[in-house]
Amino acid sequence: MRRAQGGFLPPVQVSRIRRGDLHRALKGALIDGVLPAGARLPSTRQAAADYGVSRGLMEEVFTQLTDEGFLERRVGRGTFVASTIPRPPVRASHPNFPTPSLSRRGRSVSAGAACREPAVLRPFNAGVPDAAEFPWRKWTRIEARAARELGQSALAFADPRGMPALRSSISRYLAQFRGIRCDPEHVIVFNSAQQAILCLSVLLLNRGDAVWIEDPCYLGARAAFEMAGANLSPIPVDAQGIRVDELERCAGRARLGYVTPSNQYPTGAALTLERRIALTDWNAERGGWIVEDDYDGEFRYEGPPLTPLHALDSHGRTIYVGTLNKSMFVSLRLAFAIVPPSIVEPLANVRTQFDGFTPPIRQLAMSVFMDEGHFSSHLRRMRAVYSSKRSALVAALSPMAADGWSWPSPPAGMHLLITHPDGAYVRAVARASQLDLALLSSYRQLRRRDDGLFLRFGALDPRTVIAGAKALVRASRHAITAGERGRSFPGDANPDRVIAARR
Repeated sequence: MRRAQGGFLPPVQVSRIRRGDLHRALKGALIDGVLPAGARLPSTRQAAADYGVSRGLMEEVFTQLTDEGFLERRVGRGTFVASTIPRPPVRASHPNFPTPSLSRRGRSVSAGAACREPAVLRPFNAGVPDAAEFPWRKWTRIEARAARELGQSALAFADPRGMPALRSSISRYLAQFRGIRCDPEHVIVFNSAQQAILCLSVLLLNRGDAVWIEDPCYLGARAAFEMAGANLSPIPVDAQGIRVDELERCAGRARLGYVTPSNQYPTGAALTLERRIALTDWNAERGGWIVEDDYDGEFRYEGPPLTPLHALDSHGRTIYVGTLNKSMFVSLRLAFAIVPPSIVEPLANVRTQFDGFTPPIRQLAMSVFMDEGHFSSHLRRMRAVYSSKRSALVAALSPMAADGWSWPSPPAGMHLLITHPDGAYVRAVARASQLDLALLSSYRQLRRRDDGLFLRFGALDPRTVIAGAKALVRASRHAITAGERGRSFPGDANPDRVIAARR
């Protein structure tokens, strides 16, 4: 257990410190736990200098607190907070703190938990990478090398665009794996894809501008556009991706659009090549921008990865956003955007006003991890791991197909959306399952009669995946035998236990 060493002592809020003032301040801090049990206190000489009093006065206060059982003094070692401290009755918290009035935007944005991960991973809330499979020892050695190489410069401000080494590594990786050829100078590093989308929204949109989005859509992107003051135009999605034929009718004046073409979030549909070309042509005719969110393009389990819009867009109007957090581990906090040369510096300036820059040690470590081939090896392994989990999940869910449930193919990603034409039945199954599920309807802006359940399995072990699937099959059968199919349920549109999913 880690022990505090030489902690700071609490301030005394008087202009001229007396013995009683010191005693009350230190005793209060000990009782309240501000100075934790076992913590080592500064010497009386250091404490006296900190408070601006004589060493003799400080010695008297420490002696009294020792006699009262609050401190323990050990010859040759120092003064420590006693392991057991007399505690008075717990005081009630102050009842009169005012509740701040939130803005309309604040209420809207804070009402959703779109990007807040659950405290405990269980079926089926685990849409994060499997950290158990990550080569942690190798990574820590590389990170230590990066710290040594950077030296004292790691403590200074870093380039808001990202370190040149990482930008070059990302550029090479995209050319090799995703078929995107870009100059490293066009790469901007962010902490997350959502941060990149928010910064792009602030840079490219005026308040009130129209933005077209997929419906259903990733809630984090929707929140970013709303924070930028955009008016959202939802475009329906089918089994072939976003309905390009609906764009002119629903979003003819939009300045910007958002799409997840490789693995539509959350349906799992892949945008067809015909629609990809039609989308880029339609957008170019109107002088708009497309933000392509390729959040898990690495994890496609049949055939090669799909060609990104960015590589197909001969008009140069597509901004590619990717993340390394999804393929590495969630606390990495590294993502990127590929942007036209004209907005590199303005976008970097916008990013500076959010959080300045990304810490350089992790950037350099990621660059080394990529350049030495560890990243490609890790991706190959994780594709096999996630593909196996998905196959096990689909096999365990197969009895539900006879009851009208369906799911997309070909397989991709760390989540699976299962849908049913009877939305009331879907919500009954969600309630009966006792699992941590998200409803497809929570991602939609346009109401529809069907619904679905969003199953995120990335960080779950295979046994837990199968056990969760079996529980869902039982809940599906229970809902049928209970005669709940087709009934309407008050409040079903947003039951309290079924929450909106994080990515």
